[in-house]
Amino acid sequence: PARSVQENEPGEDHSIDRPESSRRKPSSRKASWQMPRWLRISLITLTAVLAVSLTSFILMRAWLTRQTDLHRREQLAIDQQYPLEYRNEIQRVSREYNLSPALIASVIRNESSFRPSVESDVGARGLMQLMPETAEWIAHKLKIENYSFDQLYEPETNIRFGCWYLNYLSTLFHGDPLCVVCAYHAGQGEISSWLTNPSISSDGLTMTVDRLPDGPTKTYAGRVTRDYGIYQAKYFSPVQPDSADPADAAP
Repeated sequence: PARSVQENEPGEDHSIDRPESSRRKPSSRKASWQMPRWLRISLITLTAVLAVSLTSFILMRAWLTRQTDLHRREQLAIDQQYPLEYRNEIQRVSREYNLSPALIASVIRNESSFRPSVESDVGARGLMQLMPETAEWIAHKLKIENYSFDQLYEPETNIRFGCWYLNYLSTLFHGDPLCVVCAYHAGQGEISSWLTNPSISSDGLTMTVDRLPDGPTKTYAGRVTRDYGIYQAKYFSPVQPDSADPADAAP
């Protein structure tokens, strides 16, 4: 019987030759797209700018972090060196006696470093370091009954006595802050004699730190003056002229 599919004999090639027109011609290689030189330069420049910007941002952020940390440490050091305790009492008494609270704070810092129980070698006591005779005289002026020198350990009493005395000295020395501070330290008699000395006071009413006689009072006055500025800037906001508070007036 005839076979429907003819078997290939060994060695015979029975592949069908297709016409040339039906064969798939190999596609020619497409030409590679060339990036324009201007675009390549632009991309390189943009990449460089971004890299520089990123580096600058990282460096700036690191610098700001260091500066913030440095400021925080400096602020902490200032807070430790210039504390402000008994603030409410200081502000209340400053209004009562027309004194600057910054001045009161700077006097307390230099007298006792805000330690209410401190007593000096010469017997001065409390926050504002009042001597027994001065404190007794002030108690008499304030008409305090059953006064005892031990009351000067009480912060409220000590601040009140000290501020009364600063106000008294302010009246005595025509409100000159330096005269008041020096008199608080050395006594009113000593400062009155300084004011009569032309080499110390040119007008008999005011003085400057640089012309004060060398010694503890000059050192004390310089420190209080310095600390006054720090306390004023740190704790007490400046007041506008149209709403000036008498508590901010210099003694």
